[in-house]
Amino acid sequence: MADRPYKTYKTYKTYKGGRVRPEPEAAASAAVAAPERRGAIELPSADAPPPIEPPRLGRLGRFGRGGASGGWTPTRRAPRGLRFWVKLGIALAALLVGLWLVLGLLAVRSSVSQANERLDPRAPAALAAPDGSILAVPTSVLVIGVDENANSDTLQVIRFDPGDSLVATLSIPRDLRVPVPGYGEEKINAAYAAGGAPLALQTVQAYTGLEIDHVIVLDFDGLVGLVDAVGGIEVDNPKPIRSVFEGEMHKFPAGTIELSGQEALAYSRVRRNALDPSDSDVSRGQRQQAVIRALRERLTSPGGVLRLRTVAGALGGAFATDLTLGEIGQLAWVDQRASRRLRCNLGGTPAPLDGQDVLIPDGAGNRRVLGEFLGEQAVQPAASRSIFAARCREG
Repeated sequence: MADRPYKTYKTYKTYKGGRVRPEPEAAASAAVAAPERRGAIELPSADAPPPIEPPRLGRLGRFGRGGASGGWTPTRRAPRGLRFWVKLGIALAALLVGLWLVLGLLAVRSSVSQANERLDPRAPAALAAPDGSILAVPTSVLVIGVDENANSDTLQVIRFDPGDSLVATLSIPRDLRVPVPGYGEEKINAAYAAGGAPLALQTVQAYTGLEIDHVIVLDFDGLVGLVDAVGGIEVDNPKPIRSVFEGEMHKFPAGTIELSGQEALAYSRVRRNALDPSDSDVSRGQRQQAVIRALRERLTSPGGVLRLRTVAGALGGAFATDLTLGEIGQLAWVDQRASRRLRCNLGGTPAPLDGQDVLIPDGAGNRRVLGEFLGEQAVQPAASRSIFAARCREG
């Protein structure tokens, strides 16, 4: 057998697995020539500080129950403390009171709107044009108290002066004989009977020279419900009274007395005091001042504010006015901030005339009282000790 020539085969390298470590020179050249790859992660250098691991917050503290490395640890919610429940109760009570006040204000606004509609449409034309805001300039309001026969039994001018922090009330006796436009010399209360609120406004302004900015016509029957709605009023009665009113005997002791609605009506309207024959139409006007002032104070007190819805119900049909709810609120604000109060009344000499008992005006005394009422001069003693004398009193 002839000898065959042997083929030479390529020598195989043994594969040992794993990564093949490149030669140092090749690795250096590869590092230099390696192409850039988007999104490649750059590893920190050997001398870079170790990364900061953010703390893991636990439920009971910044680092959990186990400290800084404790991480999140499930915990049980702590029970609510007494302080939490007290605060919650106060918040709920405040919410309920606020809601009640809002409902009360809405009811009062509705009653005031009805009172605006009941006012004689001719009355606003007889009012003076206001010189500015109630909170900035003096404002005068004529209050006319009307009985069941539509006669004006009460005439009072209340002047609110925010600049002097003064609230002054001027009572005009119903029997005062003055010129009534279109009717000649008459008792001043005849003006309302003849021409309603417009003629009463014209008569008061013509005789006193005062500018009347607003008017309130108050029904005495409505006064009863209004006083009861605020929980009664408190007045300081200077002397004991015993008198029959509407067929019923009423007794009012001297000192501070509490009055219900019916008692307030009797107290302000009694004309004869069996315990004091000198009691007059002037002293009756003073009692009416006390009742109206006490009612104002009770209406603006916290208790009166909380009774706004009840008050709104009592106001229905009780009065007529040109004042809006906002203007009434401004007057109440001035009244609350007043540091001085004056109680004044016009006066005169009683005399029988044409079968009637009238009061002949004291011209000089009334002019002096009007100056004191307006704050133009200091309060002086009355010119005489007569119970019918014109005077002003502090307080």
